[in-house]
Amino acid sequence: MISSLQTRLLLAVGALAIAAVAAVAMAVRQGARQEFLRFQDVERRDVLARGPDLARTLVPDLDGRCCDAQVLRAVVSRLPAGVALFVVDATSGASVASAGAPLGRFERLAARRDRGGLAVDGVRRIGQALQRVGLRFVIDGVPLRLADRRAAFAYVVPFPDEGRDRNAAAFLGSLDRRLLAATVLVGLLALVVTWALARGIVRPLRELRVATADLARGHLSRRVAPAGSAEVTELGRAFNAMAGELERQQELRQSLVHDVAHELRTPLTALRCRLETVMDGFSPDPARAVQGLHDDVLHLGRLVDDLQDLALAEARELRLDLADVSLDEVVRSAIRVAGLDGDARIHLALESGLTLRADALRLRQVLLNLLTNAARHAPANGEILVRAVAARAGEAPAGATVSAATAEPGAGAVIVEVRNTGSHLDADQLARVFDRFYRVDPSRQRTTGGTGLGLAIVKHLVEAQGGRVWAESDGDCVKMGFSLPAA
Repeated sequence: MISSLQTRLLLAVGALAIAAVAAVAMAVRQGARQEFLRFQDVERRDVLARGPDLARTLVPDLDGRCCDAQVLRAVVSRLPAGVALFVVDATSGASVASAGAPLGRFERLAARRDRGGLAVDGVRRIGQALQRVGLRFVIDGVPLRLADRRAAFAYVVPFPDEGRDRNAAAFLGSLDRRLLAATVLVGLLALVVTWALARGIVRPLRELRVATADLARGHLSRRVAPAGSAEVTELGRAFNAMAGELERQQELRQSLVHDVAHELRTPLTALRCRLETVMDGFSPDPARAVQGLHDDVLHLGRLVDDLQDLALAEARELRLDLADVSLDEVVRSAIRVAGLDGDARIHLALESGLTLRADALRLRQVLLNLLTNAARHAPANGEILVRAVAARAGEAPAGATVSAATAEPGAGAVIVEVRNTGSHLDADQLARVFDRFYRVDPSRQRTTGGTGLGLAIVKHLVEAQGGRVWAESDGDCVKMGFSLPAA
């Protein structure tokens, strides 16, 4: 469970968020306490600084009358909360009298003058326990006369107040509780947000994992809905593209097996029928039957040769003898081999002096396949035009309403096109025209086409020599073209 990405993200980011929140809460708590204590200290210093002034306001009532209990009560009633009055003998420095609400919690309290200030010692009761207290105030006393005419000093000092201490403790406790509640709340919020983010990241990845497993089991139609972050969305699109390509390749393989079986079955069935006819003695002309057998064997041989060439080209194992080749000579040689020499349909439009960097035999095979395909579909009164020009920068096939191309030719190449009239290809046919075993005629009659490998071989032979192929159709004509590097 901990090994899952969602759990690890939740633990890592959640722990980091909680640690950060706890650290901030501790810093806020410590800072608030320090500021509060500093405020209390400033307040005590302020009271201490105002102590002599407060004492001067009380001395007129105490002078010559100290320290009568009734007088002390009247004076103390005028003191602010948390402030105590001490009267110390000027000669001995011993405490003469003390009064004030804060002194009620202290026992055995004694005050004395000490190095220009006032020192107070006593015992404070906290619950059932006693706590020794020693305080020293750096403050000036205000002189006065006691009732017995002795000289004394009056001190008004801030004194620890139990009520104020309780209030301070309650405030700091409330602050701690609020900080703890805020820490827990923000920590839970961080965990929830982290969980939501982790789930948003992991959910499309989990879907991808399931889809990949389905793909491995052969469900090639499996797709995912791209979602999540940009990277995960791009991964989903890449998976869909990969699955689509695998499905297409699977369809091509199935189609290949079907087409090969069909192409082999037709001549083999004809061979078997003719052989059985000859063997049973029903053939009126055995020599003619054997000639038919020979034609079927030649067709099978061409099919095997085409398959071998196509396999070598697709595996990039085709051996090429690249050299500077005169295009005019190769075109005329291909016309002769195709049996079109002297055919009225053939027209040439070749720029003079065109030389390609190519394998002469493979180039002739490309032209032979294109010419054979054009001658098969051009009517007796039609036209077959072979055109060749040197490509210019940015030049692309033009003049077609529908086209399918593997790439645009660039500068430094030679463009060769074979155009025939009397036929037309729609967009779907153009998209598949270079596929293996593709035939425009769904009946796949030998009279309307060859094995369906010719244009596929053209594509792979041209690309193996660094060129590009394309097909265009406009009106009642079809144009097959390719480009190869110039010499």
